[in-house]
Amino acid sequence: MEIKLLRSFVQLIDTGHYGKASAKLFVTQSTLTKQIQALEVAMGGALFERGRHGAKLTPLGELLQREARPLLQLNDDVDRKMHRAMGGLTGYLDIGFGISTLVVAPRLIAGFRATTPDCSITLNDLPSREQHRRLLDGRLDIGFCRAPEEDSDLAFTPLIEERLALVLPIEVTVPAQDRLAELNELGFVALSPSRGPGLSDQIRRWCALAGFEPRIAQYADDILTVHAIVSAGLGAAFLPWRGVQALAGSSHKQSLSGPEARWPVGICWNRKHTSPLLTRFIDHVSKNLEFDRSQAEWQSR
Repeated sequence: MEIKLLRSFVQLIDTGHYGKASAKLFVTQSTLTKQIQALEVAMGGALFERGRHGAKLTPLGELLQREARPLLQLNDDVDRKMHRAMGGLTGYLDIGFGISTLVVAPRLIAGFRATTPDCSITLNDLPSREQHRRLLDGRLDIGFCRAPEEDSDLAFTPLIEERLALVLPIEVTVPAQDRLAELNELGFVALSPSRGPGLSDQIRRWCALAGFEPRIAQYADDILTVHAIVSAGLGAAFLPWRGVQALAGSSHKQSLSGPEARWPVGICWNRKHTSPLLTRFIDHVSKNLEFDRSQAEWQSR
């Protein structure tokens, strides 16, 4: 059954006259007559009684009317949603984030939702490497994470610079970098390598350059737990500086220096799995990034 025929059928009901209905549909009266006849053939019987007072519905026509109007409304709704989706105004986004973007990601997402209220967004707290895997598999639309490997299908735009921090219980004095070995008596708490392989590699590389090997006394499955253990006075830890700043708790933190102490964090997406809504989100983040940079430049003058 063609939607066009149903639309002509409903228009004829509303006007009750072939001439008026054909004018509203911008077709000739003979074209409208042929459309109604084609619909009657498809339905297996007459839909209108034709007389000098116009077109009156038959019982079969009454039955079709009850079905036709909701169907046309549904068709119009689908068309409207599809047009909005093609304009990037509606749809679904699965977004990954990590502790380093605990402040910046919600701010950017809230700003996007304010301009695109019809979209649905799901947030997932995931390590960067898991975000990369899900982006490649099509199980995630965009992630706030570390940069992916250069030879992957993933695109990356840096947003912020993250750096390593030495985090200590509040009562422990931060030692000089050449005296880090003193902290091994207390012991270190570390994120399980399987939960944060990128952070684990970063710490390993920094410690190798510093000539220091931390004694790991305990592993934890998330950074919040690592930080809580340190705040309780049960160990020291190497953690992302921005992530620690976003967490509550009593602890000392000291930003570390060196070539392996810093890394970019940004938005990452699969070049092969884009959509109008995703493109709109990327544009939103890019524009806000440019605004933040211009504000920083203006304030530094």
